[in-house]
Amino acid sequence: SGEGKWIADTSEADSRGFHLNELSSPWKRWEVIIDDFKDAQKEAKRGNKEMLKAWVNTTLGETWEEKGETVETGDLIKRRETYNCDLPEDVLILTAGVDVQDDRFEVEVVGWGVGRESWGIEYRAIYGDPGQPAVWKQLDEYLSRTWSFADGIKLGLACVCIDSGGHFTTEVYDFCKPREHRRIWAIKGVGGEGIPIIGRATRNNRRRAALFPIGVDAAKDLLLSRLKVEEEGPGYCHFPREQDKGYDQAFFNGLTSEQRILRYHKGRPKVE
Repeated sequence: SGEGKWIADTSEADSRGFHLNELSSPWKRWEVIIDDFKDAQKEAKRGNKEMLKAWVNTTLGETWEEKGETVETGDLIKRRETYNCDLPEDVLILTAGVDVQDDRFEVEVVGWGVGRESWGIEYRAIYGDPGQPAVWKQLDEYLSRTWSFADGIKLGLACVCIDSGGHFTTEVYDFCKPREHRRIWAIKGVGGEGIPIIGRATRNNRRRAALFPIGVDAAKDLLLSRLKVEEEGPGYCHFPREQDKGYDQAFFNGLTSEQRILRYHKGRPKVE
């Protein structure tokens, strides 16, 4: 008792870090630690996890891992289907969403049926510098193509939304403005409670392009509820199994990377 030696896991490391929880502290009685834990648990059961979080951080000396509402990646991967064609027969219209990254576009085409039942059709990346016209030409060609049902009937995109919130806002406006007749629109996410998923378009920008605000919190709530629907029908999300469709492990990791968490700010609950 009283004698010990710190041993680093990696002896070659230039710097070393250690942590020791309060259970080993001569200045904190175990009875007090236990009482603090019980009080924190009571508050957590009421929905306020801040005391428990502080107890884990300071008493145990460990990182708090937030456990919120989400969907398991594995469950979505297991329910993928084999379409054996571009478009399942219940698809009525197609839409696409485009995310603009620094070195590529990421595009998802989704088919929609009765009751907003959805089918993932294709997820792909188009690589190139969005600051140059060549990659925009590739995107335009992709958004102009059609997809086929099993009987050979083809369907094009009814609407496209392109995120303008990154580093290429002007380029997005320049692309969307002359293509609005094809329902290719610029969008920008807006966070906060009570903001509708789709707001009224404005043209308050130099290019006078229509810009639709998107309520991202409301959209994420809706997406989470749709992903939890387990029976085919209204609201159910289908995903293809075919490898060339792009719905791989990385796609589902991104889709389920966020959690719906209840936090307390100044004593008031707030969903984030």
